[in-house]
Amino acid sequence: MESPDQVLCPGAGAIEGEEMSLKIGIVARCLNTEHIRGIGRYVFELVSHSKKHPDMHWRLFGDDPRYGMVTPEGASFDTEIFSFRGDRFQAWEQLGLPLRVRQRDVDLVHCTEGALSLWQPKPTVVSVHDTLAWEERADTLGAYTYWEKLMPAALKKSAAVVTISECSRTDILKRWPWLDPKLSVIPLGIDMAFFNDEQDSVPPGLEQQIGGARYAVYLGGPLKRKRADWAMEVLAASSQKDLKLVMCGFGSAARRSAEADMPPHLRGRVIFSEFLSDAQLRALYRGAQAVLYPTLYEGFGFPAVEAQAAGVPVIFSPVGSLTELIGPLAIVMPPHDREAWVAALDGTANMGEQFAERKRAAAQFARKFAWSECFDRHNEIYRKVGAAQS
Repeated sequence: MESPDQVLCPGAGAIEGEEMSLKIGIVARCLNTEHIRGIGRYVFELVSHSKKHPDMHWRLFGDDPRYGMVTPEGASFDTEIFSFRGDRFQAWEQLGLPLRVRQRDVDLVHCTEGALSLWQPKPTVVSVHDTLAWEERADTLGAYTYWEKLMPAALKKSAAVVTISECSRTDILKRWPWLDPKLSVIPLGIDMAFFNDEQDSVPPGLEQQIGGARYAVYLGGPLKRKRADWAMEVLAASSQKDLKLVMCGFGSAARRSAEADMPPHLRGRVIFSEFLSDAQLRALYRGAQAVLYPTLYEGFGFPAVEAQAAGVPVIFSPVGSLTELIGPLAIVMPPHDREAWVAALDGTANMGEQFAERKRAAAQFARKFAWSECFDRHNEIYRKVGAAQS
């Protein structure tokens, strides 16, 4: 049964009294939170870039009445936040959302989080960022039924499927080759503010901890495949004993746990950052000697592009979609060769006369990953799906 807890409010950018020619319901649970990252940035940018299209109106669906919706100014939207009992059985996704969609004036629905409802009362577009959910699913009957039976059936019914890299496309088609006709690859983007002369700085507390020392940055948080421990091992083996490492992506509980488990010889050299705004993160990038990104798999690796946009060398391995993000400031190392990683990190201390040219070339490379292009490609799909139903 549906919970009475809900929020329904008009978006600040909605245009009253105007007939919208394209109305899109979009799963925006990733915006219905305190801070947005990853998929949240993707959904935020799609909505934000619709400002130039006054015929487009969104209905953003969230599921946590404790929080509002992080939304861009100027776009035309409504937000609808409602809880639905039965999280264990994906009831919000499988029943609550389609019930709402059926009652709302939307032309189509975009499910943004890699899963979708089997019941699709309106044409449905789904973003499948990667296949990790299938590869890492629990070994239970419930997980098997949901991921291996229900999800493929729902994908078969969908109007269109979007993924974010050629690597993810290959992984998807290995599982479901029959998705090929409806599958599109649309790379994600990065903020164009990386190419502006911003005056922002890192927070004073973090700046004090860095203390004017040279530092590298790790991004990825505590997930095992992101390999925070590998980044710390590389730092410990580096010949630069005054180099510090700023660790990003850890929530408060994960920070406390990681700090408690930190080897004594790294205390004072490894700094766990609290949440950083986008501008503060860009400032952290720009001041770094290098970025360590030792992840073993990504559907799309934002730090690999963002570091190069900021003019900073980024060290990663050619795994997953990262093979598509090798630009002029990428330093590509085998994933399990620690000596090679240490040598690469030490080499970033003095990159020689060619560094300025590589920095310019890296900025040009990073500009290819534009949110405006990402939005335009999605807009084409939305309108094609909408036209097919009219």
